[in-house]
Amino acid sequence: MADSWFYAEGGQKRGPMPISELLPLLARIADSPRVLVWREGWESWRPVAEVREITEHLFRTQSPMPAPQPVNATREPSVPAEDAAAFKNVQPEMTGISGWLALLAFGQVMGILRLIFNVGQYVQSITDETWTYFPTVIWSEMLINAAMIGFSVWTTVLLFRHSHRFPAFFIVQMICAVLMPLVDLLCVASFFSAALNRPFSDFFIIETRQVGQTVVGVMSAAVWITYVLRSRRVANTFTK
Repeated sequence: MADSWFYAEGGQKRGPMPISELLPLLARIADSPRVLVWREGWESWRPVAEVREITEHLFRTQSPMPAPQPVNATREPSVPAEDAAAFKNVQPEMTGISGWLALLAFGQVMGILRLIFNVGQYVQSITDETWTYFPTVIWSEMLINAAMIGFSVWTTVLLFRHSHRFPAFFIVQMICAVLMPLVDLLCVASFFSAALNRPFSDFFIIETRQVGQTVVGVMSAAVWITYVLRSRRVANTFTK
């Protein structure tokens, strides 16, 4: 009974029969792959196309249908060959806060924190006597530092908003960062010279450490200002 097969044709079940008799009958049916067959042990009927035991013998003996002739049609390329070759070397436009611009953004945030820390140290170093006799000098210096912090914060906001105004504000900020210590020293020396009636040169004293810091600041400003002015990433990012 293991080799007893049934097949359905015209709504009627036919069989049982061995596969050697089934194959010639199926070969005479036009749409034989769709004919349902069954044998003992199966839970349901299956189309011939899904029965390997039948398809291996049935369709191997049938002559294959002639392959369709290829259509002799030409398809124009959407991009000329010379342009397509040139596109291989095209790099995507750089944009967004990454690369060197990410380093600039990190330095911008850390610069604000450093200014706040320096102001805190300055306030703690002021004695009661200095507050009593020179409050104008103290408030002037704190005002200058507060203005620099506020300007840096606003520049950072423009940075993360991708504002087209950021490059100009950043350049001004870098210039102010270089000049601020000198301006602060000029204001303090002028005030003490007038208040104590002593020569200006007695108070306008630039230490070696300050010279070194100024040189480093000038070099850093030159590097970053050049980057902001020439970088394609900066030009593509700050467009809003």
